[in-house]
Amino acid sequence: MLGDRRRVARLVRMGAALLAHAAGTITHAFGSAAERRGAYDLLACAAVTLAALTQAIWAACARRCVAYEWVYVPIDGSSLSMRDPFGTRGTGAVGTLTAGARGFIVMTAIAVSPGGVGLGICGQHFWQRALKRIKDTRAKRKLADKESRFWIVVAEQVLAAFRAVAVTCRPWFQLDRGGDIGGVLLHAVAKGWMLTVRASANRRLCIGGSTPYLWPTVQRQRLLGRYSLVVPAGPNRRARTARMSVRACTVTLRIKDQWTKKVRTVTVGAVLTREVHTTPQGETPLEWMLLTTAPLTCFEDARRVIDGYAQRWKIELFHNLWKSGRCRSEDSHLHTGERILKWVTLLGSVAMRTLQLTYQARETPEAPADELLSRDEIDAVILLRRPTGYGVGDVPTLGKVVRWIAEIGGFMNHGKLAPPGKLVVGRGLNRIAAAVELLRVLREPPKKSKATR
Repeated sequence: MLGDRRRVARLVRMGAALLAHAAGTITHAFGSAAERRGAYDLLACAAVTLAALTQAIWAACARRCVAYEWVYVPIDGSSLSMRDPFGTRGTGAVGTLTAGARGFIVMTAIAVSPGGVGLGICGQHFWQRALKRIKDTRAKRKLADKESRFWIVVAEQVLAAFRAVAVTCRPWFQLDRGGDIGGVLLHAVAKGWMLTVRASANRRLCIGGSTPYLWPTVQRQRLLGRYSLVVPAGPNRRARTARMSVRACTVTLRIKDQWTKKVRTVTVGAVLTREVHTTPQGETPLEWMLLTTAPLTCFEDARRVIDGYAQRWKIELFHNLWKSGRCRSEDSHLHTGERILKWVTLLGSVAMRTLQLTYQARETPEAPADELLSRDEIDAVILLRRPTGYGVGDVPTLGKVVRWIAEIGGFMNHGKLAPPGKLVVGRGLNRIAAAVELLRVLREPPKKSKATR
């Protein structure tokens, strides 16, 4: 992969160290001068390319998907803000041009199991935006000249990664409203993708000789069924158990290309789920209109589409861990764009491992902890947490160990049944890092001194 097995060995050691103690800067992540120098040298090496790193990460994720018939693949864009006052780090514009912020734009795809466990990153593309405003409007540019094309680029990366390792598992792409683009829908249907995207506009439809609109058409469909949705409290939102109605049908969208003015049609399923009779006074009812290429013949099919889209939120959790949570990728002090992107790519794998650990402990709490954690990590948790009935060398369940890690990270349950979240699990992993390293050193065979050679 990197042209030299010593580089591979160095990369593996870097990854192991970051998994134990993630940080946004090399000086914070590595405890010894030799590790820090090795990390700087590896990132500076021209033979260690961003493409080589990403291909290896995507292939590893695809291999984890082999046990499933299909996996959810949320795709979403974000930005990495980096300080670059002199414009020497290879960054571009992020946010509004008037704000003057610099950094990188990124589109990422992650794989999520049907049970909701993050399996890894399976596609990613970075780019820099121009520092000057583009004169032409979106309508005067074709898809190939817009950032919208990266939804397709990243999805094709995912499919290529799955094909490369001969995985029969199918990715089911989950896109938010930003992905509701005519060109993306046309491409997805033409290529036979499994896709669900949240509708962003009340699109025109083609039914006979008339042109009705999406929302009124789906709202007129018969009620397929209802289900309950637990809604946590949030900004301007009260906690409750919402009662959701479901309606669905097949629609033919009328899509006009603003570049060529050509009108085309695409047939997809439409699922509307809306809160009824449980909305607190002063709040707007919850509602999602989902367009999908998945089969849509009954209430169970519609629920499968809704449940799949609910897993899209996992990529928001990933972004939080990666950018400002455990990994703090935006804190990097590296001086060149290529090195920055290689570094944040490694940190992305660490963020996904934290997410996987958090949700795997919820899905299979009775599984042995050594399926995801090393012997040193388990023993470090036992030594620091001192749980009753467990000692060094024991193998508790994954649910117990992850909970102990979260408690070391500051988890305070207060008698509630809610499982620990990603932030306290990540903080706990960082706090046990020193104990893990100490155990590793103590278990290594002692080196022979010069006097005994």
